[in-house]
Amino acid sequence: MGGGVTGVILAGGRGARFGDPFKCLRPVCGVPMMLRVAAALQPFSSRLVVATTRSHGPVAWLARLWGMEVVYTEGRGYELDFSELLPYAPAVVAACDLPFLTPNHVARLISKPVMSTAVGAGGYVGLTWLPSGDTARWVDVSMPDLVDVDTREGWMALAGCTGPTYPVFVDPGSLLPHEDVESVPALGGMVRPIAVDAWTCTVLDGHHRLSALAERGLPAPVVPLDYSRIDVRDGDGNEVSKLAVLSAASRGVKLGVRATRHYYNGVHVSELDHVEADIGFLARVRPLKCDPI
Repeated sequence: MGGGVTGVILAGGRGARFGDPFKCLRPVCGVPMMLRVAAALQPFSSRLVVATTRSHGPVAWLARLWGMEVVYTEGRGYELDFSELLPYAPAVVAACDLPFLTPNHVARLISKPVMSTAVGAGGYVGLTWLPSGDTARWVDVSMPDLVDVDTREGWMALAGCTGPTYPVFVDPGSLLPHEDVESVPALGGMVRPIAVDAWTCTVLDGHHRLSALAERGLPAPVVPLDYSRIDVRDGDGNEVSKLAVLSAASRGVKLGVRATRHYYNGVHVSELDHVEADIGFLARVRPLKCDPI
């Protein structure tokens, strides 16, 4: 899947207006923005590349954790860093601060035969289709619903979590479960994403679906959540130590069947607006491999 297209995420900016050079790691709807952008690019990409700077160690670490390549640029801004990425064509180049970028946006862009740049309500937003190394001709594509996050205030305004979250697609054998399963369920035509800790590959919710996907040799649709934003309870509503969950998963120890309940802003993670994946698509997508080592 992807037809040789490279998905490139620009994540090396200084974040001066935001006040944080690592703003792409800030979560929106519980998911780090960089991984939200990866989810939009993956269905069209034969590989995913994160372009960052050598001073952005945590960004590079998270990218490699999720099986993405890392290349280093000077971190001089979208336009100048973009010029360093021309050899990756054909490529979709996206800034890391587009939390509501969707596969539909990307599909519209790559339908153009020449270099194409997305224009949001406030101007250019940092999303470009580069079908070749030719930058002499380009067209603007209006995407008024696409916004970037330039400031801390802009990011905080997204706390209400409006808009769906798309999954990334991962080799199920690379994830770390912490619960047992009673039986392997049948899968329908659509598969609800599995909730996973973004920083350790620990499965938080969806162990039974994970078992079913692994048995059928299919990639798992995954929503990688920032565990610091999640509350954990047992079946009686008592608080559960996150460290106990992560430790059990890392050691291959199971805590039991449905031993934990995970909540984001008081809502169980299974009830969040996570986009389901068509099981036929799962058979075609190129999965990432989450490697916590």
